Amino acid sequence: MNTRGLMELIVLNVGLDLGVLSPKLFAMLVLMALVTTFLTSPLLDLVKPKTATPAP
Repeated sequence: MNTRGLMELIVLNVGLDLGVLSPKLFAMLVLMALVTTFLTSPLLDLVKPKTATPAP
């Protein structure tokens, strides 16, 4: 997990503790944060073309 995903989870926990987020919304946002965090690298690998290694 990268620092962006961890920071998002911390902010969500603070929002839940302060009563800004309902438990249902908190669960949906945590799921979204986890899914997008874990799918970022594989999706970028699909989008970004592989560079060929230079010939010696």
